[in-house]
Amino acid sequence: MTIPSTFGYPMSATLTLDHSDLTRGLTHLQAEQAPYAAARALTDTAWGAARGLKGHMSEVFDNPTAFTRNAFRAIGATKTNLEAQVLPKDRIAGRHYLFTQEEGGVRPQTGIEKLLSKHVAFDGVLQTALPADDAKLNRAGNLSAAQIQRLLSGLGAQRDRHQNTTATSRKRQKSRETYFVPRQGLAPGVFARQANGRLKMILAFTSSAAHYRKRLGYEEFVADYMDEHFPDAFWLWLDRAMETRR
Repeated sequence: MTIPSTFGYPMSATLTLDHSDLTRGLTHLQAEQAPYAAARALTDTAWGAARGLKGHMSEVFDNPTAFTRNAFRAIGATKTNLEAQVLPKDRIAGRHYLFTQEEGGVRPQTGIEKLLSKHVAFDGVLQTALPADDAKLNRAGNLSAAQIQRLLSGLGAQRDRHQNTTATSRKRQKSRETYFVPRQGLAPGVFARQANGRLKMILAFTSSAAHYRKRLGYEEFVADYMDEHFPDAFWLWLDRAMETRR
């Protein structure tokens, strides 16, 4: 049994069953129980696809973060609405961050890139900020959360201005490294000056947008999963419904 799948923007897979197709070949009694069985089977397989994407993420990406591995959820079907969805957990405005991994193309600016572009004095065009040699990276190859917070605070780029480092706090914590964006003489980016005067480059700025190739395969995974698992789930729930019908 093939489940018609439609894929929406920014990212959602909708799996729909037509009642006439569902009941074709069934007995009258089976047809009465079919909507219930189909709703339960659609819901089970949609959630199975969402859970299966967790393993798929680990195959597609190197050391994906827990947030990325657990990025998808499901919305179940009902007897009166034989439609289930597999979609991202965070329904953010605009394009989901995994959309570019699915379709390829230009990656939108990240949150830190937007904050730096807005709050940091820089003479050039800051489109993309890439980890430099001295950046502290997590297992996923991204800048660590702690370093991001220190960097934004040190540059006065936090969304909440009360979290920014002040001249008074710098005097109290002389042993801490300070962050700055050079106007000239150094490569464009964010540098950290340690207490001993040594400079470390944390981020490199570029005016070019990051381009990603298609790699996620979310649509194919969901469609293949539903086609493989829905039929068995449907007959399982139909048998249970027939056994317990009143």
